[in-house]
Amino acid sequence: MEPDARIDVDHHDPGFLASRHERYAELRRQCPVAYNERYGGFWLVTDHESVATVARDNETFAHRYEPDPDPGDGFVFHGICGIPRVAGAPRQGVSEIDGPEHADVRRLLNPFFTPARVEALRPRMVEISTWFLDQVVGAGACDLVLDYTTPVPGVLTLEMMGLPSANWRHYADFFHATVAYEPDRAEFHEAVGRRMEMVEELLGFADHRRSNPADDITTALVTGHVLGEPLDDTQILDIMWNLVAGGLDTTTSLVSWALHHLGTHPDDRCRLIDQPDLIPTAIEEFLRFYSPSETLTRTATCDVELGGRNIRRGDVVMIAWVAANRDEGVFDLPDKVVVDREPNRHIAFGLGGHRCIGSHVARVEAEVMLADVLGRLPDYELDLSAFRPYPGNALMTGVVSMPASFAPGPTVGPAVAPF
Repeated sequence: MEPDARIDVDHHDPGFLASRHERYAELRRQCPVAYNERYGGFWLVTDHESVATVARDNETFAHRYEPDPDPGDGFVFHGICGIPRVAGAPRQGVSEIDGPEHADVRRLLNPFFTPARVEALRPRMVEISTWFLDQVVGAGACDLVLDYTTPVPGVLTLEMMGLPSANWRHYADFFHATVAYEPDRAEFHEAVGRRMEMVEELLGFADHRRSNPADDITTALVTGHVLGEPLDDTQILDIMWNLVAGGLDTTTSLVSWALHHLGTHPDDRCRLIDQPDLIPTAIEEFLRFYSPSETLTRTATCDVELGGRNIRRGDVVMIAWVAANRDEGVFDLPDKVVVDREPNRHIAFGLGGHRCIGSHVARVEAEVMLADVLGRLPDYELDLSAFRPYPGNALMTGVVSMPASFAPGPTVGPAVAPF
């Protein structure tokens, strides 16, 4: 391997994470496809073109997770969940499968995520958003993450699954704790300790749906077939886990960072208040700039050239969406939020066959939520001294807590919870 292709970077080091955008920019200029010798060795890909190439080619760069080595050559499919892989992470039942199996699973799920189906959910999204803002608007203060950006996607995700949405806090607290707290924190250990309880709940609900079908995702899973066979409990659990975790995290992170930006950039906030039709365009820019899913990993299934480098079969490749989305060769002013940026070639949701299945849901939820906050809490002020983003995390970016104050206002929805 060429000496200039080798780097030695600890992408989990707090110093690296604090300056990762500058470090990624250096790598894009010097060696956009570099072999990092840390953690057993892997390729780190930081430029837009190369990241897009990997994302589109699912046959060469596999998503699947198969931890047992091939007895012939020790070849392991690493999956997508980081380097090193997050301890105890179950197989992601949509994201960590490939080929015909993945195609069949997507066929089962796609009807619930079409633009038309998601648009039909907009009134329900408005209803849920209205309810949670009603709970805080009279007090003149709230935590925008804990009281708003977490519960709204939580309720809507559970409803799409068919799960009892009144139990949103139970699920949200579990899934957020695993990314919002460091592994040595009591909150993290408490959440991990409840994993088997969560597993039993999800499998129990799936069993309930076998005899009590409805128009929801869980029913589609327990009645559907993949590769000509019914899904077993492990497959169903892996898919449910993947969808619930994704639905509870991505939109929450996106809207939280968008509200942080608007709370610290008054000109942009005023512009979106005055021009609400610009909100969808601004959301695309928030997706580009913040990229809630920062990195994912792939496994090379054959020898291949990428960015002038020779990648070998079995090599692990980490693609940095957040770096690709700030590639100065693709975006003008890449390190600045431009709320009216068009065109916007960001790849925050991925590309190709594994593109995020919930992207339409996230976009419409974000539109509803930003419009609602700007319409009802237009003067909100953040307590930046108490603002708390996710701790150092190379996989995801999000916000743990974001207290805010605002002029109290009236409630506008029903007095009884609509879920």
